[in-house]
Amino acid sequence: MKLHHLALPALVLALGTSALLRAQYGQPQDHPQPGYGQDHDRGGWDAPPPEFRDFQRQGFHDGIEGARKDIENHRPPNVERRDEYRHPHVPPPVRDDYRDGFRRGYDMAFSHFREGAGPAPMPMNQGHPEHDRGGWDAPPPEFRDIQRQGFHDGIEAARNDFQLHRPPNVERRNEFRHPPVPPPVRDDYRDGFRHGYDTAFSHFHNGQ
Repeated sequence: MKLHHLALPALVLALGTSALLRAQYGQPQDHPQPGYGQDHDRGGWDAPPPEFRDFQRQGFHDGIEGARKDIENHRPPNVERRDEYRHPHVPPPVRDDYRDGFRRGYDMAFSHFREGAGPAPMPMNQGHPEHDRGGWDAPPPEFRDIQRQGFHDGIEAARNDFQLHRPPNVERRNEFRHPPVPPPVRDDYRDGFRHGYDTAFSHFHNGQ
């Protein structure tokens, strides 16, 4: 009977502590975006290890996305170069968890794509501060998911061309000519890609 009286306050204390942490830091953001969904739901290669904590899972999915971007831009694997890894957008107490998950996801994705196991997954863009605030790189609100995906990929392509001092030419981009999406939605993807590409080049050219 005495043990029962002791256990109940301990349980209440544990639940209260958990609620306090969520209130202070917010709920961790997992990313079950299009492109991860099917494999992740089936426990496929892009599913984080079951023992991972919440912020490790968040880092794992962001690491996969970071690897996908490096592959698309023909960069050699180097997790230390990723800004998300060096400066995680998570509370300081969980940065080590996030980085651990990020590195695991990044390495796993590079290994998976290098072996030719399939195209890189195409989740919608994540973690862009201006996009989160509805800035210049936010897609039009009426865009469908695939158009938004194309829009963000178009921005990345324009950024790459601009940094390499190439003249703007969306038709030259392999992602535009051969969209990495199913045939029924390629027109939507190209529409979004062209829009994002043109928007980004205008933004970068004007030095905003």
